[in-house]
Amino acid sequence: MRHRRYYIESLSTSGLSVPSTGGDLLVAAKDQTEDLDWELVHRSSQNWPLRKEPYDLDMVGPEGRFTGPAILVRSDGRSHVFRGVGTLEGFDPGELS
Repeated sequence: MRHRRYYIESLSTSGLSVPSTGGDLLVAAKDQTEDLDWELVHRSSQNWPLRKEPYDLDMVGPEGRFTGPAILVRSDGRSHVFRGVGTLEGFDPGELS
């Protein structure tokens, strides 16, 4: 499996800026396919209640800006886990190792 991790400094969910302490965007692909799986694990600096529903994510970090549709799969109000459900824009598949 090829994979890459990106540090994410700021996050917007469907246009709303989340007060952030940061997170990790994880991107992976099985060796036999070009299909990507991606997930964002992000921590908010204050309680930020989110519903388990689809969001359009806009993620920015030192290595660039990434956007894509995702579903919130877990949240305790501060720590949020989103699973990508579509194309991750801004990602170059050649960066997988």
